[in-house]
Amino acid sequence: MALNIARVANWLHKVDRARAAVGWWPAQFATDDERLAYKVQDAFLKKQVVKQGPLVGYKIALTSPQILAQTGLKGPAYGPVRKKRVFEHKATVKVGTWTRLGVELEIILFLNADVPKPKGKPYDKDSIAQYVGEARAGFELIEDRGADYSRLAVNPLIMDAGWNGGSLLAKPNRNWRNLDLGNLDGSISFDGKVVREGHSGDVLGHCYNALAWLANKLGDHGKTLKKGMFVSSGSMVACQFVPPGSTATGKIAGLGEVTLKYELPT
Repeated sequence: MALNIARVANWLHKVDRARAAVGWWPAQFATDDERLAYKVQDAFLKKQVVKQGPLVGYKIALTSPQILAQTGLKGPAYGPVRKKRVFEHKATVKVGTWTRLGVELEIILFLNADVPKPKGKPYDKDSIAQYVGEARAGFELIEDRGADYSRLAVNPLIMDAGWNGGSLLAKPNRNWRNLDLGNLDGSISFDGKVVREGHSGDVLGHCYNALAWLANKLGDHGKTLKKGMFVSSGSMVACQFVPPGSTATGKIAGLGEVTLKYELPT
């Protein structure tokens, strides 16, 4: 039986509204067709516009050894970022509004112009660089709905917006062009204690490689990156699940830091 795109998108919308746990993906909604999975993602995104706002950028998943080891998946893959799920450098979210909250440490790239569809030659690290107008540190906030990591598959992750629950952006850094974005150390801390460290070069060698991959993949799907969008280029560390009541801090050396308080109900 062919996968019904609208049916899967409706189910995801209900799951999202209910903050339901989904330990493993229902067999009736499974597919081996990646392009079909992205069509479900698009349909799901349309249902979220009222609650979460329009598309303002993309996240890239499954780009570093730590993430691949954690999930057992192969990548990359992309998902949408919605306007009402973007936070600035210090944010507080409440425990009751998440099924399971994770944070991933990423370089966030802002686009200074529309990126045309690739013609003939795909984008690479060098050719995509001209479209980067700013780089910041940031967290991607992950909503994995309590997934069972021993039973993951990539297409369900794609359908479910790449598990993007939001983006937390560090303050702008005027000196970002003076940094080697492919050679920066980063860390995630909970209540001041470092729980995971990583290196920006582990994300496909350089965040521009991730951006080039996305531009090429979107072109294959009839989409393009637009001026003013931002791209969360992929985590340099495994996803860290935030303990309720704690404060998570993400730092990328020289680039910036973000702070997320995971607040218990009062």
